[in-house]
Amino acid sequence: MSLSYQQRIIASAIGMFMVVLLIILALSFPRTDRTVKVMDLLFVLDITQSMDVKDVELDGKKVSRTTWAKAHAKDLLQSLPCGSHVGLAAFSESRSMVLMSPVEVCSSYNDLSQMLAKIDGSIAWALSSEVSKAVFGAIDQAKLMSPSPDIVFITDGHEAPPLHESLFPKYKKDLGDISGVFVGVGGDELLPIPKHDFDGNEDGFWQQNDVLHEDVYASLRNESEEVRAARPRNEHLSSQKTSHLTNLAKRLSFDYLVSPANADTLLTVLENKVKTRDQVVNYNWAPWFTSLALSLLFLLYFPFRFFRH
Repeated sequence: MSLSYQQRIIASAIGMFMVVLLIILALSFPRTDRTVKVMDLLFVLDITQSMDVKDVELDGKKVSRTTWAKAHAKDLLQSLPCGSHVGLAAFSESRSMVLMSPVEVCSSYNDLSQMLAKIDGSIAWALSSEVSKAVFGAIDQAKLMSPSPDIVFITDGHEAPPLHESLFPKYKKDLGDISGVFVGVGGDELLPIPKHDFDGNEDGFWQQNDVLHEDVYASLRNESEEVRAARPRNEHLSSQKTSHLTNLAKRLSFDYLVSPANADTLLTVLENKVKTRDQVVNYNWAPWFTSLALSLLFLLYFPFRFFRH
């Protein structure tokens, strides 16, 4: 049953009164202290050239692994509760270089998002990709920070030069209270790795004879030429190295997520995996009142504007 003209006027007046009341509350309602569970994290993004392979989807389009990693990290930033601290690091060669020490996510969101946008292969300082050593270095750096952040390491797991199956690197120090999660990125299919010149411009793809296909100490091992020759020569191709990351995560007592669908999935794992602490935050209720006022305005205006008789 449709409302009469008089009833609609009364409903509009009541609605506008509620909108004005909500705006007044948004401007005057006092902030309140709330105790929330927060976490301290160090995001480490792989910027080696295998991360330029376009084999992951973002918003229905095929994008590079780096693009996916940055979008996923930004979504996680937006999902973390205020009071959490996040730092940013990039991994190339065998090192994880801290670009931004952990800062509070809400007050420093613009700084974090701007720095995140600048992290890509153009800032890489070497062509090798020693994932294991880079993770160990990230742990060492996290230990020096206070409070010490846990690690979110986003990578495809591609080691270059490759590791020998009998010589898996070990973290020989005490982990302390450092924990973390590997976020795997990349598909299962081996695909060519884009090659770039020194200015960052694409220059075709890495070819079979351009890269090492066995570890650098292979010639010193007591292995026959037949054994060495039987190894696949496909290190110029890349996929997500799930077996390697699973093994590495197990050795470090980290968790490993294979290309999580969204940041909420990763956040749930982090809440159960990494250490949290109680943080008192001065909570601002204005966004809630403003959102309710806008929603009410939408409900008042559009039905009468487009569906009136």
